[in-house]
Formats: sequence, C-alpha cells, structure tokens
Amino acid sequence: MKRIIIVGSGIAGDEAAFAAKKTDPAANVVIVTKDPCPLYSACVLADYIADEIPREHVLLRKESDYSRAGIELLMSTEVTAWKPEKSAIYINDREMPYDKLILAMGSRTFIPPIPGIDKKGIYSLKNLSDADSIKKAKGDKAVVVGSGPVGIEAAIALRKRGFSVILIELLGHILPSIFDAPVSQSIKKLLEENGIEVHTGERLLEIIGKDNAEKIKTDKNTYNCDLLVVVAGMRPVVKLAGEEGPPLGETGGIFVNEKMETAVENVFACGDCVESGDRLSGKKGIYMLCNNARLQGKTAGINAAGGNLQYPGSINVTTVDIFNTGAAAIGTMAGKCSEDDIKIIHRQSHLGELRLIFRNNCLIGAQTLGRVDIIGGILKILLKKGIIGNSLNINRAMELWSLRNFKREIINTLNIKI
Repeated sequence: MKRIIIVGSGIAGDEAAFAAKKTDPAANVVIVTKDPCPLYSACVLADYIADEIPREHVLLRKESDYSRAGIELLMSTEVTAWKPEKSAIYINDREMPYDKLILAMGSRTFIPPIPGIDKKGIYSLKNLSDADSIKKAKGDKAVVVGSGPVGIEAAIALRKRGFSVILIELLGHILPSIFDAPVSQSIKKLLEENGIEVHTGERLLEIIGKDNAEKIKTDKNTYNCDLLVVVAGMRPVVKLAGEEGPPLGETGGIFVNEKMETAVENVFACGDCVESGDRLSGKKGIYMLCNNARLQGKTAGINAAGGNLQYPGSINVTTVDIFNTGAAAIGTMAGKCSEDDIKIIHRQSHLGELRLIFRNNCLIGAQTLGRVDIIGGILKILLKKGIIGNSLNINRAMELWSLRNFKREIINTLNIKI
C-alpha cells in the first residue's frame, strides 16, 4: 500500500490529502501537523477577533471528516527529523517511511529583531491560537506594526473591539506591496475616519516595559500600548525539522515544477512555502493567497497519488475590507514600473475609485476601492489572453466597467481608435 505523508494541515495540505485519497483510495494518506485543531480559515481570524463570528465558524473541518475519508490526522505533532535518503520522516523516535512526501509547511510571521521583542503582551496574527490570545488581551490601547492586509485586518478588528488603535508602517504608504500611493491614501482616510490613527514612514526601534510591552519607540515618537500586534510580513517555511530543505527558487520559496514536484525525488511541495509563477505576469514569486494554495495542494495530491495534473500558475487578486468598503488589486502596480513605460488612468466618482495601469495599450494592473465587483470582469479579460502582456481588446474591457465615464477618458488618454 502506497503511503503519502503530508506535513502541514493548512488549506494546501488539507487539499493535497483529500485529492490524493480521491485519486488513489487504497493509499495510506497521513497528515502531520503542529496545529492542535483541524483545518480552519485564516481569512476570517480578524472577524473572530472582532466578535463578528463565533469560534466554531472559523473551523472548516472536524476530526471526523478525516477519519470518514480514510485519512490519518496527527495533530499537535512535530516532525523531528527527515532523512530523504531513507524516504522517511521522524516523530521523536518513531520512523515513518513514505512513498511520497508533500511539504505544505506554510509561512511564518516575520518578527523584527529589536530590543524588547520578547516581552509579554506582544502578538502576531498568523494562526487560530494567535487570534485566541488577542481576544483574551486586556486594556484599551493597541498598536499594530505593519500595514499589509493582515495588519490592516488586525487594526480594524481591535478597533471594533473598542481599543484605541495606532497603525505604524515603515514605508511611505500603507498596503505598499498591493496599492499605489493614491489608492492607499484613500484607504488611509477611511481608516482614520473610523478612529484608527495611521503613521507611515516610521521605524520601530524598541519595545519598552518591565515584563510586558508598555510603550513602543519609533524613530519619530513614543506610543503607549496595552497590547502590541506585530505583522511585519510573512516568510515561507522552507526547512523541515531544522534540516536543509529542498532546493529553493530565486525568490526564496521551495522550487517546484508545474506538477508541484521539488528537486528531491518523491517529494512535492505546495502552498505558502513554494515559489510559483504569476499566471498574469509570468514572474516568479511567493504568492501567499488561499486560492493559489488550494489549487497547488490539489495538484500535489493528485500527482503524488499517481495522477497527472499541471498547476497553471498563481492568480493574485488581493481584497481587503475597510469597514465595509471593499478594496481590491490585481496585476502590476504602477510603482513597480518605469514612469516612461506606462500610462495611468485614475478616476473617482460616487460609485467608487478605479486605477488602471497600461503598458503599450495593454492593461497590466487594476486597483479599485468601493467597486471590487469589477475586478472579476477585468480578471476574465486578462485570463482570456493568457499572459497579461498580450493584446487586449480595450473596448471589451470597458464594457465590463460600471463607471461609464471611464470609456471616453480611456480612449482619449491612450489615443485608441475604436
């Protein structure tokens, strides 16, 4: 009987396990995870913190789901060694041989090495236990360091819980890897209108307090806090049990091919720990989004069980809810292009805000605030042509955009004859 072991029980590992079992019902499929609970949704942790959903709604599976499917789930279990030459992992002194191994180890929060970072009252927001800890925290002053999507969600959740919240970002505007400055400024305004104090261009230098975090010091100011949430980016987990992991790609994730095979024989990888290609731009990167992890896991599971499926590439649509106003982005930011290389249309109306980035009359990126529904139509157009740099029917694209006055503006700006 073939044994397929999956290390990690997030969305990628879970999808891999069920896909493998469906592909080969006779296979012995085992999930090994450090988590003390079955699969849960990391996307709703902020809603749980804000008391908008109960804890049970965070969980996506029960233990019985795995046993019913014939999958062995080993929770609160850590791999202590890996010997690829023996095709085996180890849990303490127990050897677990495998025929195929799937690494779905996910990512970890980056914690900056600053004085005082080990004090009590400092939290991250990566997993369910983090959310549980934040919900139990007492006080009325909170500081969130890092303004990526998780930092924004944490700040909003704490504000909804009644905390006064200060959000601090090292770079010049919030959500800096997703939105250009003009849309970011609109999001910042929404946060401030809802009581969140936003500071950009500030570096965290020190956390002050005897045992607990009581204040933080930046290069510009000092702020009091009862709790501190640090979400200064995510890093892929690429090593197993402290051993050298499989070879990495150029951007630091585990290298995999289109079948999610690593460079180590009989070893696959999927989810936040892998490097993949962006389906729109073709660029390599570590794209930590749920939809990518799910399809990568399915691909790894099917192929580990003897199937033949290719991962088409990652689709990176990021959405953030800002006090019930949606923001979304897809494709390339203008800030990552040469100014001479692109044309930008940025318009606001009562319907919302839309920023379009073009290169050679081809749409390469879009950002919206208040009208996230149009991102789906834009994505369909981009995918229809495959790579985003190919020809794009601008007229067809405009038909899907609900902001009617954009059509003439796009034509005039790009000198397109229709």
